[in-house]
Amino acid sequence: MKLIIQKRLNTNTRILLAFLVLFSVLFALYLVFESNYRALDRASFSAISPWITGKRTKLMLAISFFGSHYFLIPANSLLFIFFIARKKKWMAARAALVSLSSMLVMTLLKTCFHRHRLPGSLVEGITNYSFPSGHSFMSVAFYGLLIWLSVIYIKNNLLRLTIIAFLSLLILTIGFSRIYLRVHYATDVIAGFSLGLAWLIFCLWFVGIREFRSRQGLKSDTTAKG
Repeated sequence: MKLIIQKRLNTNTRILLAFLVLFSVLFALYLVFESNYRALDRASFSAISPWITGKRTKLMLAISFFGSHYFLIPANSLLFIFFIARKKKWMAARAALVSLSSMLVMTLLKTCFHRHRLPGSLVEGITNYSFPSGHSFMSVAFYGLLIWLSVIYIKNNLLRLTIIAFLSLLILTIGFSRIYLRVHYATDVIAGFSLGLAWLIFCLWFVGIREFRSRQGLKSDTTAKG
């Protein structure tokens, strides 16, 4: 009976994850091709413009840094090294897959959609395309992975909820900073969040399946030898 219930739960989980991935991808594409969302872009810039000051711009630049590859590449590397040192190869595999593939997928998406940056950016030297927001995509992938790890490893409810709330707020703030700095449209950021979440779910599912099959294979070998 337990095995039947577990199989049903696994099937339902896969269906839910597949739905979330599909919904995230379709929603991101809808943002690109639905012209009504251009009003959202204009409204967001109009709302933020009166609040732009030198001090706030410095703050937004600092927050944005935590979603950049300058921070996330070393952070992902440290997470990978940590799991290798703890001999948790499947967790290390998750960290490696999420970090490496996120950058590749994000770069591919930017090239495919070919959306140019808006004028008047507060950040100089950005030459790549706008859609989707790479900071938003990679922030959801990395900090989302940390949220997933927090759910698994942290037993204290208050501490776990505090960390989840902090990381979620950090993700949203990084996305907001990209709009404030006028390096991304609001739709770029929303799509980055959606696609980043979809890709994180896919990576966790992909490695999880292989871990499960590996453990099942080890159990079969042990049973056969016994």
